[in-house]
Amino acid sequence: MKTLIYNTLLVTMNADNEIIENGALIIENKILSYVGPVQWLPTDSFDRTINAERLIAIPGLINAHCHSPANLVRGLFASRPLEIWRAYYRASLRDMTEEDFYASALLGGMEMLKSGATTVLDHFFGNQTCRFMGAGAAIQAMRDLGLRHVVSLTLSDRKYEETIPLGETSPDLRSEVERMSQSETRETRAWLDDCEAFIAEFHDPEKLTTCCPGPSAVQRCSDELLRGAAEISKKGNLPIHIHLAESKSQKVMGEKLYGESLLGHLESLGVLGPNVSLAHGIWIDRQDIARIADSGATLVHNPASNLRLGSGLAPVTQLLALGGHVALGTDGAASNDGQNMFDAIRLAALIHNPGTVDFRQWVTPAQALKMGTGAGARAFGLACGTLAPGQLADFVLLRRDTAAFTPLNDVTNQLVLCENGSSVDTVIVSGEIVVEGGRIARMDEQEILHLANRARERLNPSIRRELAAAQSMEAALAEMYFQVVGKGDG
Repeated sequence: MKTLIYNTLLVTMNADNEIIENGALIIENKILSYVGPVQWLPTDSFDRTINAERLIAIPGLINAHCHSPANLVRGLFASRPLEIWRAYYRASLRDMTEEDFYASALLGGMEMLKSGATTVLDHFFGNQTCRFMGAGAAIQAMRDLGLRHVVSLTLSDRKYEETIPLGETSPDLRSEVERMSQSETRETRAWLDDCEAFIAEFHDPEKLTTCCPGPSAVQRCSDELLRGAAEISKKGNLPIHIHLAESKSQKVMGEKLYGESLLGHLESLGVLGPNVSLAHGIWIDRQDIARIADSGATLVHNPASNLRLGSGLAPVTQLLALGGHVALGTDGAASNDGQNMFDAIRLAALIHNPGTVDFRQWVTPAQALKMGTGAGARAFGLACGTLAPGQLADFVLLRRDTAAFTPLNDVTNQLVLCENGSSVDTVIVSGEIVVEGGRIARMDEQEILHLANRARERLNPSIRRELAAAQSMEAALAEMYFQVVGKGDG
């Protein structure tokens, strides 16, 4: 099957950020075989041709960090510091079944595709009573949609109370803390065996699936688990994904456990390298920023959730200044409430300006767009994120007759600062049209909404019960939070 798309405005995101006004793309065997001006097209015959003269072609957006089970609880939680919010969120997952994980991944996947994302990293934690915590159901959902996905199985073997500076707990609180540990942790070898079995069963790039280890966070994993996850990654030539220093409490805990920063400890174990992606990375110092840049690892910036939970801002401008790599994520819909990558790209281009005195180091629109495309592809070892011959045919066609692009002054600036996903017309993944005319092509959208509503309705009694139980922890977690950050002047 050979497809020609012609007369489009190409935003290549290649090394030269080349923009081609009257461009063409040829798709052959799921790969882009030609990217360039129409007048240089090879004289071939095509099975299908698409005249895209009113469309803009860009690489598919890459959501480099999210949690698919969260889609069913979007908008449910108040804005709270991470440790408080997390107690509620994790409690809401306890009674989810594979059917629920399937519906939740469908819901988020549909939203991502319709707003221009072609790949997502799902840092998956679900319910330990399900096989692989329910990750197989999420994979099936994303395969059914035609969304490329990297599923990073969350691993954690440290007891919950050992991972936060909570101090002494009352007998009433202790039982809920123990429940947290039981639902989240497992013996080290069991996790590693399960992770290898998960990869053996589901890893299949031809079916759009990359599987890899996803240690929850440095402080939530023993050294044995971190080394074991890194060994699995190395053996399979796979990426590895991990949360890093999302809150000040985590920074404090790292110093308490290791006598150095969380990233410094990760480096001392030999885990840090180009195949490592680090979600958040907010509470890190200059030495850590240099470590990330020097190692070739990728920081995954999640601006919306970091603002929502008051966690802070990742040192994006400092890392870019050192030549470091920064990708973008939405995070889960429980802490962002949406899965639209255009929102993440726009925020990344704007929110660092007030804190960066030298305006010459402000994030440019081109840098922000690269964070949402090629940087994520690089982090996960995927041949996408740019429009170039030999790359996977993962790209998006946006209508240029919309308010966002009228008048069309600077297409890169307007993609980042004006577009919100509503101009997306066509999305192509692995050479297949999976969104056409703004609607997903493989499934019925109303059926997906029905499945999500039905799952949420079934879960309602258990979610109410579990959130009430989690509320018993809030006062102690709030006290810990204020001890760590101070109460300020208010």
